[in-house]
Amino acid sequence: MSKHEGTERGAQSNSDNSEEKDWAAVKALFDNAKTAKKPRPALMNVNARLRELYPDSEELFDIVLMTNNHAQVGVRLINSINYYDLTIERFCMTGGESPIGYLKAYMTNLYLSKDSTKVQEAIEEGIAAATMFTCDSENELSDTQLRVAFDGDAVLFSDESEIIVKEHGLDTFFKHEKEFENKPLAQGPLKCFLEALGKLQRKFYAKNQRINCPIRTYLVTARSAASAGARVLKTLRSWGLEIDEALFLAGAPKGPLLHKIRPHIFFDDQMFHIEGAQELGTIAAHVPYGIGQKYHKGKRIETNDAEEKMK
Repeated sequence: MSKHEGTERGAQSNSDNSEEKDWAAVKALFDNAKTAKKPRPALMNVNARLRELYPDSEELFDIVLMTNNHAQVGVRLINSINYYDLTIERFCMTGGESPIGYLKAYMTNLYLSKDSTKVQEAIEEGIAAATMFTCDSENELSDTQLRVAFDGDAVLFSDESEIIVKEHGLDTFFKHEKEFENKPLAQGPLKCFLEALGKLQRKFYAKNQRINCPIRTYLVTARSAASAGARVLKTLRSWGLEIDEALFLAGAPKGPLLHKIRPHIFFDDQMFHIEGAQELGTIAAHVPYGIGQKYHKGKRIETNDAEEKMK
């Protein structure tokens, strides 16, 4: 099993500004690798620990740079990767064609891009995907433990419960969740990525490394714990998945809590949560899935406005 993360470059392959923006999505995942002390990024630390415990195993984090640029730009990409000390050995340069068709061939567990259209295409193909957003001032991140935070509805789970909230209100939602507490939610677009992380975590647990596991996962949801939390936890259990920390905010802002957690990346389906995370220095990725794309801060938005929010 490997985890692949790609950045999709803009159609204007000769635009330096476009390329620089796309590089931000790759660089963000390596914990500012060009710092003075050059700490070993958390992602690479996971691989180093896995190699120590399982010398013959190929189950590692593997990053593929995917671009619709032509192969002629390969030398420039290699020079940039070496300059930023990034561990990327595999490229997919498609010469103007969309790289989405190659994702399954690369056995992709996660596709990241600055291009929301390509992300949507990937999700429609059944690939876990999200649109990367960086921030002007990033939090200091752990270089020994990879921390990944997920929203619940329309990210790990389907948007079935969120549809009820939006269309019928909270009272109906609470009643519905209580009635179907023992019925697992359907899976969302990033469930398979949590599965991939969980598979790696279990390799550490098998070597008595649970306490010192270099991967930690978080559920950060706007749901209330007492009124709507049980179904979420029972769903994860039915999937055979563990989440290290489950944080139910009952509608409170997510930004301050994320600032405390300091995840390397946070996934959410609603842009106002992405914006709140960014404001407090958290690297966030938008999952363009579900009914939440038709709303902003609880209010339904017109189609043109919804498309603008996703850019």
